[in-house]
Amino acid sequence: MFRTAAAVQTQADRAASRADEASHASGDERQLFWFTQAVILPLVTLGVATVFSSLTTPDLPAGSLPWLILVRMCTIFGATLFLRSIYRLPRIERLDGGWLVATVVAACLTAALLELAGFQLIAVWLMPVALAAVERYPSFAVMARFIICLFWSATYLLLRQRATSLRNAAAAATAKLRATKAEVALRESELERLGQHVEPHFLFNALSAVLACRHDPDAVEAVTTALSDYLRFCLARGKEPEPLAHELDATEQLLSVHEARFGDDLRCSVGASPAARRIAVPPMVLAPLVDNALKFASQTCHPPWEIAVTARVADHRLVITVSNSGRWAAADSTRQGTGLANLRRRLELSGVDHQLDLREEGGTVTATLSLPAAQATTAA
Repeated sequence: MFRTAAAVQTQADRAASRADEASHASGDERQLFWFTQAVILPLVTLGVATVFSSLTTPDLPAGSLPWLILVRMCTIFGATLFLRSIYRLPRIERLDGGWLVATVVAACLTAALLELAGFQLIAVWLMPVALAAVERYPSFAVMARFIICLFWSATYLLLRQRATSLRNAAAAATAKLRATKAEVALRESELERLGQHVEPHFLFNALSAVLACRHDPDAVEAVTTALSDYLRFCLARGKEPEPLAHELDATEQLLSVHEARFGDDLRCSVGASPAARRIAVPPMVLAPLVDNALKFASQTCHPPWEIAVTARVADHRLVITVSNSGRWAAADSTRQGTGLANLRRRLELSGVDHQLDLREEGGTVTATLSLPAAQATTAA
């Protein structure tokens, strides 16, 4: 699978989307917290206060119950603010497991006692009748308030844990987004540099071919036309994978330039199956192989030199072979490795699962490039 700069950019867009979603979700958690304060907590307080009043003060005047519930809501709201201030202490935020459970129980019991004390102070001058129930059932009164505080604490801590997880996810997504954008910039920069290294090299060879046949007007015209077609291909190609057919056609034009240069001393052939021609490949995968074959065929054997380019599909892989007559140029391995190392580096930057092998057998050196054949197109 090709991992081009555009593919990395797509990953960056996805990372940005995940960061935005996590940020929005974190805001939703805060809204849910205040929804719990404004809706869930009053409903729980109303239910508990109603049950407590009906069990402890069945003769409570009907008009006093709404006031009693209102006072309870105010004092319970104050208790939850107290609990929230406790749970937001840095030392408490770092607790987990048994220590957290013990802290929550102790905080809820303390908040229940404080809420009960506050309720009694208000009830002294608002509704003394409510004090009778507290005095008659003090343990029941504390337990009812403890249950409310415990329910609120569990809800708050779960929401806070969820919000923390979302913030961490947003931070991780943001960091990944920055790293991915940096990778995009690096890949684009290096791919551009490597591409610029390849094209001038072929251009210089082609200009040498024009000079070699300058005394033959027909040959100059043929070479110029072929060179023009090849340069048009180089200028028109993009950064994304394209059908191999495009580069095969350009390679034929380039080889025709060299055939005009060397005449009968160079014999070239290009062949590919229809299936292979439709496979999409990264830009300029053939050019370095052909250039390498031309260069070292002329350096390691006597003419006529033979260059053969083939492409086929085997075992779900695209197999490209470029062979040349001659031998392995071990004496000049540094120069020989420049174009092939450039090709390998570009394929690595593109994320292509590739294999590039070179072997010498029977006076012929063969470069075999294997690429995934999954990227098929309808272009020919």
